[in-house]
This record gives sequence, C-alpha cells and structure tokens, in this order.
Amino acid sequence: MNRELVKRHEKILLPAMGSVSNCYSVLTRLDRQLTRATLTGKINCSRIAQTLIDFISTTQDNFASLQQDLVETLVFENAQKVVLEISAVSQVAVDILKRNLFERTADVGFLATDDDIVQFLLNDARRPEAITAMEERLMEYRNKYTVYYEIIVLDMEGRVCAHLDRTNPITASQDPLIKETLAASEYVETYRGSDLAPERGDVLIYSQTIHNPETRTPIGVLCLLFDFVGEMKMIFENLKQSSADIITMILDNSGRAIASSDPATAPVGKIYPMAVKDDFQLVKLGTESFLTKTQPTKGYQGFIGLPWYGHVLKRVSTAFSNGANGHQLDEQAIRRNAIFSGRLIQVEETSENILSDLELVVQNGEIMAAKKSVQTETAEKIEAQALPHVLNEVKKIGDQVQHVFQTSTGDLLKLVTSSRLHDVQFMAQLAIDIMDRNLYERANDCRWWALTGDFRRILEKSHIDDEDRGRMRNILAYINNLYTVYTNLFLYDRNGKILACSNPSDYHHEGRILNTHYVNQTLKITDSQLYCVSDFEPTDLYSMNDKARHSYIYNASITSLKTADSVIGGIGIVFDSEPQFISMLNDALPRDEHGSLSEGTEGMFVTPEGFVVSSTNAEIQPGSLVQLPDAFRQLSQGESTSQLIGENDKLFAVGCAHSAGYREYKRDGVYTNDLLGVIKVRI
Repeated sequence: MNRELVKRHEKILLPAMGSVSNCYSVLTRLDRQLTRATLTGKINCSRIAQTLIDFISTTQDNFASLQQDLVETLVFENAQKVVLEISAVSQVAVDILKRNLFERTADVGFLATDDDIVQFLLNDARRPEAITAMEERLMEYRNKYTVYYEIIVLDMEGRVCAHLDRTNPITASQDPLIKETLAASEYVETYRGSDLAPERGDVLIYSQTIHNPETRTPIGVLCLLFDFVGEMKMIFENLKQSSADIITMILDNSGRAIASSDPATAPVGKIYPMAVKDDFQLVKLGTESFLTKTQPTKGYQGFIGLPWYGHVLKRVSTAFSNGANGHQLDEQAIRRNAIFSGRLIQVEETSENILSDLELVVQNGEIMAAKKSVQTETAEKIEAQALPHVLNEVKKIGDQVQHVFQTSTGDLLKLVTSSRLHDVQFMAQLAIDIMDRNLYERANDCRWWALTGDFRRILEKSHIDDEDRGRMRNILAYINNLYTVYTNLFLYDRNGKILACSNPSDYHHEGRILNTHYVNQTLKITDSQLYCVSDFEPTDLYSMNDKARHSYIYNASITSLKTADSVIGGIGIVFDSEPQFISMLNDALPRDEHGSLSEGTEGMFVTPEGFVVSSTNAEIQPGSLVQLPDAFRQLSQGESTSQLIGENDKLFAVGCAHSAGYREYKRDGVYTNDLLGVIKVRI
C-alpha cells in the first residue's frame, strides 16, 4: 500500500486510532521529560559530565526520529488493515454478483429456445387457454430459478403474449431494448427503468430473440427480470459478517449508486467519488469522514457484463476500534514466527539498541559521580552529588520509553494477527457461499431440463430409433455448450439405461444400465420440484485417462406428458467438480498487488468428518481424509470460526465456515449436504 498516501492523511487518521494516538501522546510527554532532565544536567553537572550530557542529547534526537518511525508504522499498519478489509469486501460484492449474473446469460439463451415457448408464439399466442398453459410453464421455471420475479414473452411488435407477475399491468412495450435484442446475435443485458416493469424503478433485464427453429427468423423476444433488489439484500447481509460498520454499494461507471446496504446514510441514485486507482480515498458524507475503496469486477469465465463496481465506505471514527475479537493470542509465538512482524520488530530492536547505549551512559555516569564525590574541589563535589539524580531520571524515562515501544509493537502484532484471523474467517464464509450459490444452479438446471418437451415425447415411445437419439444428443449438446460447468449430460429411461449423452466422448456409455442409488431414487420422484444428488464419490461418468474421479451428479425425473405422476426416465448432469471447485476456492483466496498467492495459502472444501471434496493443495486429493480441529467439526449450519495453527516454525491463520445454503437450496429440507470451507494463510 502507498505509504505516502497514508502519511498525507495522517492528521485525520491518527486521532481515530486510539491506541496509536495514546502512544504518540505518551512518547511526546516522555520526550519533554527527557528534555528537562537533560537541561537540568547541563545546568548542574556540565563541569564533570558534559560529554555524557551531549550523548544523552544525541540519544534524545535518535529517540525523536525513532518515535516518528514508530508512529508512522503504527498508523500505516492500522490503515493497511482497514484498507485490505474494505478492498476485499468491495471486490467480493461485485464479483459474487457477477458470478450470479453469468448464470443468467445462459438461462435466457436456453429458455429462448424452449420448444413450448416457440410453438406458443408460432401457433396460438392469442388463445386464452394457450396463454394460461404458457404462464403455467413459465411459473414452473420461476419456481426452480427463484432469482426471477417476472418472465415476459413478447411478439415482434412488442405485445405481451404471456407473463408471470399478476401485479405488473403491462400489455405492450415500446422499450428500445426490444429492437436492440432483435438486432443482437445473443443476449442483451439492460439495467434502467423500463415500461416492462413500470412500477419498479430501475430493473435488470436479460432479453434474447426467440427464433423459428426451421427458418431461423425472429418470432419474438423473451425477457427475464432478475430479482436485483433481493439478491443485493442477501449479498449485503452476508458481507455484514465481515464488518458491521461498513456501507457496501454497487456503482455504475459514472459512480452512481445502484444498490446500497445503508440507503439512509448512502442513498441509491447519488454519485460517489470512486477510488479505483488509489489504495483508498477519504471522503465526507454529511459531517462524517469515511475511508472508501472501489473495485472493478474480475469477471467470471470471461463474463464482465455491465460496467459495475463494488464500493465500500467505512467510518473513520470507528474504523480502528479493534480488539482481539475474542481470540487468545500468544504474543511470543507471533513474534517468533509471524512473517509480517519484521518492520515492527525492527523498530523495537532499534529502540533497544539506543536504550542499551543510554543505559551504558547511565552506568558510566554513576561511576564518574562516585569518583568525583570524593574529590576535594567543592564545585565538582556538588555536581557529582547532583548527577545521580539526573541519571536516575534519565534511566526512568528510558525504561518508560522502552515499555511504550514494547507495548505498542506487541499490541499491534496482536491486532494484525487478530485481523488476519478475521480475514480468513470471512474468506472461508465467502468460499462456502460461492459453492452453495453455484450448486443451487445445478439443482435448478436438472429439474428444468427434465421438463423439455422433446425429451418427454421421445421417452414416451416404446421404441427409440437413431433419429430420436440424435435429436436428444443435439438438445443435450446445445445445453452443455451454454452451461459449460458440466462434462456431460445424459438421459436414461425408466430402467436406468442411458439413452443419449451430450458429449461425444461419452457416447460409449449409451446402452449402459445404471443401478446406482441416486438413479433408483430419481426414478421414484413424481414432483417436478424435487431432485436427487449422488454422493461425492468416484464415478467413471467423470473419468480422466480411464480413472474414475470424484464428482456430484445432479438428477431429476422425467415424467409423462400424458400422466403427470408417471416417471418415464431421468436426466443426469455431471458437474465438472475438479476445476470448478478449485476456481471457487481460488476466488476466495487472498492475493497480493500482483495477483499472486503468498506461500502457504490454501483453500479446501471438506466434510465435518474430514472427507476432502477439493483442495488447492495438490498433495490433498479429493476423497482423502484430513484431521480437522474440534472447533471446525462442531460448527453448525451457517457458523464460522478461525484459529492460529503452528506448523514447525510457521504460523497460519485458518478460517472455517459451515455451509448455510442459498435461497431455498439446502434450506427447504429437500437436500442435505454438510460441507465446510477452510482457508489457510501464513502470517
């Protein structure tokens, strides 16, 4: 971090740093006392101890310089702690949102090709019973992808043919996004006010052209309206666990706030100064000063989306009110093993050297005073009698200075360590939240794709020919190309026989009968809202070089179009767990200004029993077992903690968070999967 930037704002920051400000006051007072003691020595002892007095004066100058160095270091370290915190939160705020929105681009691309929607627009978009049936289908989709509050199907003239939100009075739209969408080669992402949702203010819309599959001519437009307000509320709630006194916002590229965790203090719609290039800025809202940081998104899988930024404000008045956050910290262990403590220890060691010299001067002065006190010259004898009092005062001041230095550096070592423990706990929460959000989408995908009309019509047949298989393969491949987090999608009949795969390299599985617990369970499901997930286990459906790898396979039953509760098969989707889980963990790990991980930094997903799902440490493979501290294993859903762990002569801050689910996923009793996110950082 830029030291000059911190120094420039020291007059504002220092008064808010209670312990540093107190240290500065004490050292200033001791400096004045040393000045008086030195002056007393000059007046009363200059005849016999001028050289000693001069040395004490020089030592005082050295202490003044060191005092400045100490205070600057304390201010810098305290400021850096807060800036790292708000930088991390602002980055997370925008990136976790973008991860979610990346999934929306695939959703609108797939749903725009839904055969029921296509046939509805081509044939009977004006018949009341057809509209009712279409809106029921859209509701099926909405029930699975609860991130949308409205779905609208429009014809080429912008007339609303079907939609979900009964409180939305729309019948037609003049919004320019319709023409823009019809002219686009893929989806269009729009955030602003729209007559598609006239009473909701600014809305986030994903739109895509609906084509006639035979002629590829446009026949309408599909619009998915994302629950932006609800999503940001959940993101802000999660980020409050990092710090209760931060204000988190999303800004557009003009600096206008489009979401705020504290709209009373930092209203939406207002323009805020953006701190993108600087490590931080100091700004005022009303009469209060805030430290602020703005981060652009890193994107996700190449998706950047609209030019939005994460932006965090933290009150200067409370930013540095820190304690040990409940941790019992071993200061000596931190001094011995923490790699961040070098500069602080250097300041402390320099002070010890100066005080050692001063102590030697005091000892020599005491010897000199003893010798001179027996001399016959009256003036020298008087000075010799006065000198011990001066030296004693100097020694007392020196001891107090040393105590201040040791206490200040010790307190800061514990503060920075406590901060690291807080940070890794936050990172662990972030990692497991990213996992829950990602796997929520997988549970939605399998259930929705199971409703594909062509799948249901083909599986209903008593005989499935090569043309049918080709049709199923093509649909599966189209889906897989949009949703790249899967290595393969496959369909199976009511006997568990695989009929078609999305990936040509998996065609050899076709004809194989799966007699697994998850397939057997899936084939008993008649409710379109339910799904089944395999255990995290090795499977040759997710293999590399003929070696089975661990993964989750999400499944949903496919039911008859004629008889809703008759199961005629199922769909299985193979999650590409190895790279996807590593990517999630890497997104949560801390990086330096060059984007590199520090030595010893690791992330892991693991069960409370120590069964590893994923690890960034190549030596810890999925399926292996690791030992976890009792405090980690005993966490309940949504809980988190952190602790210091020593390994040989190295010290690590390790955070752990227990999965809390996302929206209804893992919260509605349908599916249980207790996992921990663990983040380990050397300090």
